[in-house]
Amino acid sequence: MNRIILVSVLFLFQINVFGQQFSVKGKIINQNKTPLEFATATLLKRDKILYQQASTDSLGNFILSAENGNYRLIIEQFGTEFSNKEIIVNQNIDLGNLEVKEQIQLDGVTVKSRKKLVEQKVDRLVFNVENSVVATGGTALDALKSTPTVRVQNETISIVGKGQVLVMIDDRLNKMTQEDLVAFLRSIPADNIKSIEVITTPPAKYEAEGNSGLINIKLKTAKANSWTANLGSTYVQRSYASGNINGLFIYNYNKLSLQASINKGTDQFRTTSDNRIYYLNEVWKQDISTKAKTNLLSLGFGIDYKLTEKWTSGVKYLGSFNDRNSANNPLTTRYNTSGEINSYILSDVNARNKPQMNSLNWNNVFVLNNEGKNITVDLDYFNYQKDDSRVFSGNEMDNQKENISETYFATINSNLNQLKNYSVKMDVSLPYSWANISFGGKGFYTNTKNNLTVFDNETGTPILDTNYSNIFTYKEYNEAIYFSANKKLSEKWETQIGLRTEATQTEGYSENLNQTNKNNYIKLFPTAYVTYNANDNNSYSLNYSRRIRRPDFEYLNPFVIRTSPFYYSEGNPFLKPSIIDNFEFSYIRNQKWVNAVYFSQVSDFGQELAIIDPETNITKSTPINYADTYQIGLSTYYNFNKYSWWNSFMGFNLNYQNVKSRTNLIASVDGYNGYIYTNNDFTVNQSKTLFLGLNYGLQLPGRYQVFNISTLNILDVSVKFLALKKNLSITLTGEDLLNAQKPLISYYSNGIKNTMKNYNDSRAFRIALSYKFGNQNIKSKERNFGNEEERNRAN
Repeated sequence: MNRIILVSVLFLFQINVFGQQFSVKGKIINQNKTPLEFATATLLKRDKILYQQASTDSLGNFILSAENGNYRLIIEQFGTEFSNKEIIVNQNIDLGNLEVKEQIQLDGVTVKSRKKLVEQKVDRLVFNVENSVVATGGTALDALKSTPTVRVQNETISIVGKGQVLVMIDDRLNKMTQEDLVAFLRSIPADNIKSIEVITTPPAKYEAEGNSGLINIKLKTAKANSWTANLGSTYVQRSYASGNINGLFIYNYNKLSLQASINKGTDQFRTTSDNRIYYLNEVWKQDISTKAKTNLLSLGFGIDYKLTEKWTSGVKYLGSFNDRNSANNPLTTRYNTSGEINSYILSDVNARNKPQMNSLNWNNVFVLNNEGKNITVDLDYFNYQKDDSRVFSGNEMDNQKENISETYFATINSNLNQLKNYSVKMDVSLPYSWANISFGGKGFYTNTKNNLTVFDNETGTPILDTNYSNIFTYKEYNEAIYFSANKKLSEKWETQIGLRTEATQTEGYSENLNQTNKNNYIKLFPTAYVTYNANDNNSYSLNYSRRIRRPDFEYLNPFVIRTSPFYYSEGNPFLKPSIIDNFEFSYIRNQKWVNAVYFSQVSDFGQELAIIDPETNITKSTPINYADTYQIGLSTYYNFNKYSWWNSFMGFNLNYQNVKSRTNLIASVDGYNGYIYTNNDFTVNQSKTLFLGLNYGLQLPGRYQVFNISTLNILDVSVKFLALKKNLSITLTGEDLLNAQKPLISYYSNGIKNTMKNYNDSRAFRIALSYKFGNQNIKSKERNFGNEEERNRAN
């Protein structure tokens, strides 16, 4: 009996010592500090035996019980593994907040997930540039060309089938002309880019500016408890040689994070165009060959500091300083109805412009509690200046190319464009168990000034022409407030609604004309999303958003700029913003196959058009609100990644467009267009040091807005090799190998047929070297910025 009692006592003692239960708890949140529900925390014993498992609640919390010992803790959600870590349990453990991101380290627990090349979300597609082969070693523009559903052609960036969109850098819109934006994107190395977001249905938090959505380029930023650096160089051979060198440094330790980048290079292009105007009695054929050279310089710097446990403050600067020179000799040949040459017009044009941009942001994040509630305040300053000069001269000549008397023309145009913008923005995020609430507001003020000076140079001595010189100033104020709510109605249904209100006041003044034009309007921009998750493999969503496309500042200048006796441009101070209503129904299968039917309607559609006078043969280029339009489309794409060595993204888009003209200058038209594309990345060897990328796109003949467009092909091939413990990257790329980006575009103006066939030197060979060093155990840390809408409309 005593022996039994002794054994029992010893057994109970052993249970107390070795079988004592400890708790392991934590809270899982996403990168927006929002609790992650339905994530699973699992404890495995040695030999991978399941010990205990628990799911997170609506606040992201989980708790496990375990005896003293060694375990493996796995955190996952819907099959995606975020953490796989050995832990020692000898006391109660509180892991605190575990932020689910691509890679993060917190309190000794590493949370990881393998990044996909493409991620499909409810309102956007995310393209992880650092996983792409073709984009490696290129620029931000090359990365956009490799982004699924995005098209870049003739310096126009668009979403396939949905038209031109605005581009943001780190959630901030860039107020530049398309030409200057493209030059700026060429100054950003693709190796500095983390991801590209194609946002087809922006929520109410985003500015309402943008036709069919937004493209957001996320730059790499400081990483947790580490430092890393990257040095690179690229050589590009087109018709002429181009190249650049770049560097990136990122650092984060404890409360301080830093980042700095620089890119210096030269871009050279040769572009050609064949433009024809079919007048009633003549055909005018203009041939232009242009050589352009741009010296590029971009700088970036950022610093963030955690002042207290509840307050993080940071400053970010981005600068771009370009100097572009171009020269061409446009030759216009005039044919009669029999095809014989009547006469020529020969011009000599030299142009130079120096766009410069400085952007400064002060960001403050105030954490209200550990449940994701926070307030973000942004103060922004944006300065843009472009010194633009153009010298041109020419003569009309007879069919023997002899100068015709009294037809000589020579002019010097000089325009200094200055823009300053100030803005303040506040966002409040309040996640509750019953709904996620966010609201905020923004105000900005923009002041632009154009100083156009025109000189008559026909005598060889420049004489100021006061009839054509002009000073134009433009002021714009905008105030906005928004509210958004997201609610998970059940396990299968989720909805989000939002409303944004924007008030705009503008005032434009032409000094030479002594003309003032004012505008004042308030617009409402609702958004709505409904998602039905039938099961883990099938989901359906219906989205609606209203957007606005405000006129570029340049278009509002009412003055006339002549570049030849037969061509001039003129602004339109009465240009109104366009309002866009977008509907989209989508079906997603296994997060791989995405299908969408969409409808878009545009009121007061406006753009710059070349208006031809058949009586005088003079062409006037001017922006006008000339139509109401709508389009219906079908889009489908599939991400094939069955094999670890092959990731493919392929799809097509087909849509019908209807343009109902409100002026007799342009006829009402309708028609179809289609686009087929495939992007492929291959891992060639098991050591993962050799990769192959292949992108192909086919534009089918069809109609886009008022333009008929012929077939074009795009083929890019890239090979990437890693060496020196994968720190050295060597990338060889062939762009537009088929040399087939030369579409024929035609349209009618005042009943006169126009055709254009342009080639922008798209065939190229590129070799890029990049070397990285430092501590590579890093995590991405994203930060949104405040000055988003007003930068894309600058001159």
